[in-house]
Amino acid sequence: MSWNEYLRSFRRSWVHHTGMQLATLSVLAATFTVVAFVLSLSLNLKRVLSHWGESAQMSVYLEDTIQAADREALKAALEKDQRIRSVEFVGKEQATSAFRQKMSSYAPDLLEDTEFSNPFPASFQVSLVPGVSGDVLAATFEAIAQQLSAFKGVEDVSYGQSWVRNYSAFVGALSTGGWVIVAILIAGSFFVIGNSVRASIAARRDEIEILELVGATSRMIRAPFVFEGAALGWLAAAISLAINFGLYLWEAKLLQSSMAFARLGSNLAYFGVLACLGLLFAGAMVGALGAYFTIRKINDGWAASQKDA
Repeated sequence: MSWNEYLRSFRRSWVHHTGMQLATLSVLAATFTVVAFVLSLSLNLKRVLSHWGESAQMSVYLEDTIQAADREALKAALEKDQRIRSVEFVGKEQATSAFRQKMSSYAPDLLEDTEFSNPFPASFQVSLVPGVSGDVLAATFEAIAQQLSAFKGVEDVSYGQSWVRNYSAFVGALSTGGWVIVAILIAGSFFVIGNSVRASIAARRDEIEILELVGATSRMIRAPFVFEGAALGWLAAAISLAINFGLYLWEAKLLQSSMAFARLGSNLAYFGVLACLGLLFAGAMVGALGAYFTIRKINDGWAASQKDA
């Protein structure tokens, strides 16, 4: 059969079962909208985590009794590490001065207090190289911290362990739960498409029986229904991408206006061209497979066996 015949068959299904087709398309579009939203949310949360990781710093606090040779060895090891972008040494006096400057608006007399003791240790301020994936950010920080803790003269290593670990766990749990939801929704899509294709089969029972009797091949009989399912899946995926693009624009505008200080809006991104094409292809495949599973018995005497049903 030619593509024109496939399209004519698809159009005929819409003419004879408009209500069924609209209901099927609506359910599929809603399903794929949720799927695309979950995927987009997961990707953007990972992107935000990666952005925070680029701006986050690791503080390597040194013992007051550290020897100059040990300090230089630690600095050399930090600068040699390919995961580290920059290393800055902050002495005790520099750390105290920075603290006084930050606290001056709250305690103006603090800068004039000559008896203010210096409780701050010297430290190295470490930044990671850009582009570290959000999936491995917490693991990267932890691995570096464990290595640095083994150096002589290192008192403590801090990088905001709590929020990095908790946020990474949250993103990981959301991604896992999202994939479970995606699997359930796609499984449900097979049944929705199957019901639509069954309606088309019932309307063409006589036509299928004639084709069987004249020796039509399985491919000739099944192909129009598979094409119908694929077309429904593709249309639903296209609608879901349009809906999600509108949601993305709304979310980006909301974050830029209400949370401009966090600069989260600039880190949001919609699916790229390849991702959009992949989702359209996935929608068509789900539709085609749902239709195929429904009509796989056709041309095995199916129409004749259903004649008196």
